[in-house]
Amino acid sequence: MDDRVKPRSDQLKIGRFIVKRWLGAGLQGKVFLAFDPDLERHVAIKWLNPSCGREAVNTQGAYPIEARVVARMAHPNIVPLYEAGTYRGFPFLVFAFVEGTTLRNQPMKAGGMPVKNALPLFRAIVDGMAHAHARGALHLDLSPGNIMIDRAGVPRIMDFGLAKFAGLDTATNDDDDDLVGTPRYMSPEHFNGGALTARTDVFSLGLIFFEMLTGHSPVQARSLQELITTIADSELDLSAIDALGLDAALTDLLRGALRNDPQKRFADAVALKQALDEFEASTALGSHSTVEFLLNRMQRKANFPALSNNLVEINRMTGENAQSSVDDLARVVLRDYAITNKLLKLANSSFYGRAGQGVKTVSEAIRMLGMNVVRTTCNGLSFFSAMQDGNAVLKDALISSFASALIGRHCAMRLGRRELAEEVFICGMFHRLGRSLAIYYFDEEFREIERLVGEQGLTDEAASAMVLGIGYADLGMAVAGRWKFPQAIQESMRATEHGRLAKPAGTQEFQRQVAAFANELCELAARTPADQGIGRMVEFALRFDELMETTPSGLLELLQSVFEKLAEFAPVLGLELKGSRFTGNVSAFIAAMKEQFSSERDETAVPA
Repeated sequence: MDDRVKPRSDQLKIGRFIVKRWLGAGLQGKVFLAFDPDLERHVAIKWLNPSCGREAVNTQGAYPIEARVVARMAHPNIVPLYEAGTYRGFPFLVFAFVEGTTLRNQPMKAGGMPVKNALPLFRAIVDGMAHAHARGALHLDLSPGNIMIDRAGVPRIMDFGLAKFAGLDTATNDDDDDLVGTPRYMSPEHFNGGALTARTDVFSLGLIFFEMLTGHSPVQARSLQELITTIADSELDLSAIDALGLDAALTDLLRGALRNDPQKRFADAVALKQALDEFEASTALGSHSTVEFLLNRMQRKANFPALSNNLVEINRMTGENAQSSVDDLARVVLRDYAITNKLLKLANSSFYGRAGQGVKTVSEAIRMLGMNVVRTTCNGLSFFSAMQDGNAVLKDALISSFASALIGRHCAMRLGRRELAEEVFICGMFHRLGRSLAIYYFDEEFREIERLVGEQGLTDEAASAMVLGIGYADLGMAVAGRWKFPQAIQESMRATEHGRLAKPAGTQEFQRQVAAFANELCELAARTPADQGIGRMVEFALRFDELMETTPSGLLELLQSVFEKLAEFAPVLGLELKGSRFTGNVSAFIAAMKEQFSSERDETAVPA
């Protein structure tokens, strides 16, 4: 080994980083565990070999292309790059240090993973690569050895040392001596001179998934030449997956990733992710007869096909990895005149703080509000418009949902999470989607559920599971999956546990708890007798005190403020508050509580 490569005992620093130990070596560099004394954290430092460091450096700058590729990305399934520098004339890259083991060392080596374990893991890996592909980055060296599984079980893609930007120097070299990477996970085009594209990474992902499921690679070869011939010349033998009893759609998906002809594979990891989404949604829906029955009944309603198609299209076009233009999204929104009209009214109102902006077109509204805000707004508007049919109970449910959305939005801002305000708004609105769908499509069953709640004291979830065979929360999540709602919004529909809730861990749990807080507060105000109001609000405040500290009087002020805003914006949604039992009950509750608080203050006042 070149003495210049390994730090000397008297030189245990790379830049400011204190080298702790040697982690390993790869084709392009040596990797060390180091300590950052400024930020007091461990990091992984990749120091490029003198033999290849200069060749890996981008001709436009001092650092390797790997640095520019990884710097573009910020995704939980990709190991992040912190910074870059030079040491002894050669570049080094500083990455997050991930404690765990590689996918290669997972139990699949002993015979494959159960599909219920393999699929979520693979889905997370594909999510990471979809993020990379959406930003024009190709990995080109994906293998189980380049995927770390951290202590929480989260896969993290690493080692973008051979990565390139799509369209930049992606032709292979016909000289086998220049073959770089992990041959067993290479694509046919690596060996036959074809261009390396995002479809190349898809092939590698397919090989990894096959091995996760079966415990072995479909490429069985005793020499490098035999391996090259097996991959390059014909379709791989994938018969081993047929013996696993997998869903046919999943088998087709895997075969679609491993086609010898690149043009017959998924175009990129974004398309592969979409196929996985559709598979998971179909299996989640198809796994429960109640959901199948609900969907069949939906299809017979004249409004459902248009509603479903619009929601799917809007969510697809505004997803994390989507690259749709403003004009593309505007064309979808413009299909529905009612939604267009309401979106423009909201864009010109104080709802988004844009009153008097004079927005006249959907394209202007999208540019002003942003794709994410328009997505959440259109989801709500489409659903509200489709579900209004004169049913008084459903009308109350929709008004309650919008009030809950306003409460959620207010809470996000109050808690310093302004960037989540619009997504929390939609989480609050759809938290009880399953119940609204049951009101609309399962009239008799819904009335029986309400009877059980009223007479036997069952919760909505317990009663709906008893009558429908599936709880409201699971029903809502299944349909939201079909409509391609973002995962965070789907998860926000999940029922919360009873009693005091733990402090939310992570963004999704925060959104779920805020959505539950908002909906439960509306239910409390609509269903609680006045003489029990203060006691119930004390219990409620204790249940959510890890999320947000509040008091009965604070809850009352929140309700009053939100219902004033509700009255202001209901006309935009086409909601008629007059005659609503829900609105009447909440107004009466607010008035009764105000009177009680006023009486308490009078009784405790000191006489002059």
